[in-house]
Amino acid sequence: MNISKINTSLTIEYLTKTPENLYLDRKRAKVSLQDLANEVASFANANGGVIAVGITDDGIIEGFNSYGTKKLNDCQKIVSSYLNPAPAYQCELVNIKNQKDDDDNILLFHIEPAMNYIVRNNKDEVYCRQGDSSIKLTSDQIRSLEYDRKERDFETEVLFDSSIDDIDLDMVELYKKKIGAKVSNEQVLKARGFLRERQGKLHLTKAGMLLFGKNPSVYLPSARVRVLKFEGNNFQVGTEMNIVKDKTFDFCLYKTIEQARDFINSQLREFTHLNQEGIFETVPEYPEFAWYEGLVNAVTHRDYSNSGEHITIKLFDDRLEIYSPGRLGGFVTLDTMRTKRYSRNPQIARVLNELGIVRELNEGVKRIYSEMQRFFLKDPIYSEPDRNSVLLVLDNNIVMRSKRKEESMLKDNTIQYKWENLNYLEKQVLTTIFDKGEISSEETARIINRGKTTAVKILNKLVDMNLIVWTGTSKSDNKGKYIIKN
Repeated sequence: MNISKINTSLTIEYLTKTPENLYLDRKRAKVSLQDLANEVASFANANGGVIAVGITDDGIIEGFNSYGTKKLNDCQKIVSSYLNPAPAYQCELVNIKNQKDDDDNILLFHIEPAMNYIVRNNKDEVYCRQGDSSIKLTSDQIRSLEYDRKERDFETEVLFDSSIDDIDLDMVELYKKKIGAKVSNEQVLKARGFLRERQGKLHLTKAGMLLFGKNPSVYLPSARVRVLKFEGNNFQVGTEMNIVKDKTFDFCLYKTIEQARDFINSQLREFTHLNQEGIFETVPEYPEFAWYEGLVNAVTHRDYSNSGEHITIKLFDDRLEIYSPGRLGGFVTLDTMRTKRYSRNPQIARVLNELGIVRELNEGVKRIYSEMQRFFLKDPIYSEPDRNSVLLVLDNNIVMRSKRKEESMLKDNTIQYKWENLNYLEKQVLTTIFDKGEISSEETARIINRGKTTAVKILNKLVDMNLIVWTGTSKSDNKGKYIIKN
């Protein structure tokens, strides 16, 4: 049965049975006025929603009878008494039967999201709804919300220590060429608001520094992308440290994206198999669009005001992870991100679009899903692990592919008996030779991400174990390859 005249979808069953979430909270009538005000503010500072006062956390209709008319009236006045500025809301008094089947009342606060401002309480504190809880924000989180609500504009803030000497002239020339501008470098940056004059001196804005600065991380230390490659499926520390590659990119955003893309491409594996036509076919570990779009989205939409975090990309044997500082922007949620779009950094998004980097406006996330499905891989997994960041995980099926190759290879009795005596890299090399038919020492070094000396050492061991043979006429024969021994 519907009980609200304001929102006809609100039923007793919904208010009492639905688990508390981003849009629904229940409070007992004995809640303190300050705490109730903080809850109202937290919904306004997030995506809005409904607070049902007079219902316990586990859905029992307690009502206000036990607490008196004064408490009921005071609860209806909390916004004007405790919050500034007042959010857009409606407080609805609902007549209802309580748990004792007596006539009673509950209050429904219908709260709209604050579009262009932040709601603070009378102590100048800021609360925000995250998941099924209301969180008191730290100073850094408040600043991020101020940018998000446009109380502050991160992109247009001026870096007064910067000057025109910080500009990457090649980047400006590339940009001018892309947009067809025939004016000077100074004119085009001024026209787009990336270069501001203060007291007779020219300074870059924060967006200008990120897009056109030679060394943005000097002024914005977190403006970088770090790529880590691990051996195995987990991050090990101490004596078992398993990081095999660690590279940081901290150029202007266009160059950071391009160079990070090239590096990631060089680290990803390929799977070669014999197709039904009897032809060897090579398939990448992940569809390039999926991880590249994830990289572009992270660089374009991350929260650059979060000075303590940078974008991190982790390559494991079974998955690729992209961690981006800052929660989902605006009113985009994990449930709606395939259909809704919000640009936290519209100036940055516009320039990267003009440069041809942001390629799929409004379609990027949706296409990541379709590309993963086209490659017969699991759907991408998006999450907000610490409620102040976004994590994208792409799973591969390299493990199953490797398992199938391994099973096929172990039908060879000679290999089967010696397999368990090989380490991880030796198994990787032997599996690759079995799959491709042959390999050189240079190819081996590239596949295992080690130097040629290590590659040759592994190959020599496999030769000594009578698992592979060298086909060259001598050790210096450039045409020689290593193959599986018959």
